[in-house]
Amino acid sequence: MKKSTLTFILFFLLSSLLQGASKRVVLDSVKVKSDLLMLDFTTEGIIDQKVSEGLQKGLTSTIEYQIQLWEKKSGWINNLVSESEIRMKVFYDNWENKYVIMSRKEKRLTSSLETVREKCSLISDSPIYKASQLDSTSYYFVTIKVILQPLSVENYQEIKNWLSGEAKNFQLKKLGDTQQQEKKIKGGMFKMLMALTGFGDRVISGKSEEFSVQGNRIIWKE
Repeated sequence: MKKSTLTFILFFLLSSLLQGASKRVVLDSVKVKSDLLMLDFTTEGIIDQKVSEGLQKGLTSTIEYQIQLWEKKSGWINNLVSESEIRMKVFYDNWENKYVIMSRKEKRLTSSLETVREKCSLISDSPIYKASQLDSTSYYFVTIKVILQPLSVENYQEIKNWLSGEAKNFQLKKLGDTQQQEKKIKGGMFKMLMALTGFGDRVISGKSEEFSVQGNRIIWKE
C-alpha cells in the first residue's frame, strides 16, 4: 500500500473518531409510572450534517436503540433483567415533500429537519420492567446502545452508483430490509469505504449510575 493511500485512510479514521467523540447518550431520568420502570434519554448529535445531507438526497436511515436493565452483582458478572429495542426509519418522501419517521408505534410526517432530529434523538417514557418485580434491596443500572445506519439495504446500489458518478439522484425502493439482508450486503472494502465517506454504521453507548427501586421511588447510589 502506498504511503499516500495509508495517510488518506488514517486521516479519515481519525476524523471519524473525533466526530464520534461529540456524540453521546444522556440519561435524562429514571422513574416509576403505573408500576412500570421508565426511561427518558437523549442521543446527542446523532443526526449530523452528513446524515442530513443523505436524507435530503433520498437516503433511508435507520436508528436502533438497544436498552438493557441489569441487576448489580458482586464481582464482574451482573444479572441481565430485561432487554428491549426501539427501531426507527427515516427518509424523505418526494411526493409529500416531507420527512417520514416510522416506528412500530407511529408514522409521522414533517417538513422540519429539526423535528426529525428531536424525534430520533429524544426518547420519552420508554417502559423497561415492572417495578414491583424488582428487589428493593438490590441495585440496578441501565445500558443503552444506539446503532445508526445512515443508509439502508435498499440504498446500497444507489450509493455505489453515486460514488462512481453514475447517478445523480436516488430512487427509494421497498422499505422491508432485514438485518439478514444487511449482513449479506454490508462488508469488505465497501463497508470500509462507507466508513471513510461518513455513511458507515455508527454505534453510541451509554450507561446509567446505579439505583434501587423502592415502591414508586428511585434511590440513586451515593
